[in-house]
Amino acid sequence: MPLNPQFNNYRSNKAEQRLVEDLVVESIKIQGTEAFYLPMENLKERDLIYGEDVLKMFTDAFPIEVYINNVTEYGGEKEFFTKFGLEIRNQVTVMLAKRTYHERVTNLTAKDRPKEGDLIYIPVLNGFGELYEIRFVNQTHDMSTLGRKVPFCYELELEKFKYSHEVISTGHKEIDVIQQVEAYAQSFLFNTLVGSFKIGEVVFESTDTTFANATASGTLVTINTPGATMNVDHIVGVFSMGTTVRGQSSGATCVFLSTDQFLAAQKHANQDNDLLNTQANGIIDKTESNPMGTI
Repeated sequence: MPLNPQFNNYRSNKAEQRLVEDLVVESIKIQGTEAFYLPMENLKERDLIYGEDVLKMFTDAFPIEVYINNVTEYGGEKEFFTKFGLEIRNQVTVMLAKRTYHERVTNLTAKDRPKEGDLIYIPVLNGFGELYEIRFVNQTHDMSTLGRKVPFCYELELEKFKYSHEVISTGHKEIDVIQQVEAYAQSFLFNTLVGSFKIGEVVFESTDTTFANATASGTLVTINTPGATMNVDHIVGVFSMGTTVRGQSSGATCVFLSTDQFLAAQKHANQDNDLLNTQANGIIDKTESNPMGTI
């Protein structure tokens, strides 16, 4: 039976489609919450053997508004124990207007749509803000509304972000702090301090005074002047003890005296293993009478 020609529900009607899009955008602005969109940058090509990115970098944070579908509790598997220990897989689903994304992100990054692997920071969640990774982008949530073939909004399935030494430097302290808290940092004892180092700047050791000839470098996470210690992460190369270290932006200098806390901890762990093996050898029965066999 042919459609009634007096109605135009699924034919191209640009005016009505724009009206629906306006309502979607306005609804999210009224009922939604502020967030930041962090597009992912790859510093190197994807590893085709293991199928993973060698190094991810997040340097931009674009303000957007999203509507949170989860209003009572988190989704996903939440907290559970695995053979690797406790894992937290809190998930959140949010709605992001297509127009908003294109105005705030696409025009500045050339990314035509939200991508899996990008991050979204939502300040209101959990009282102090949480960072989430996009796990799936649903582009058919409003499939063919009024005959429109592109979505009015994206439905984003998010999961709590697990930091794995990605570079996060957006200029927003509440976002960048995750790198300072989660990244492995090496502690150095120093003396002969001249000037004032800046948190977040690059510190380096060089054959001269320039960063171009640096033999080792890293990012300054914290510095304790009274205790004469500083923590440095994202280290490239090996810092030599007794050599002058400089701040790239501040121009401050100091001399590292000692470090290698990781190697010291590894040494203690090896000593503990040796002790356990020695004690175990006195307990395990290695004779032929042992029903479990000989060792």
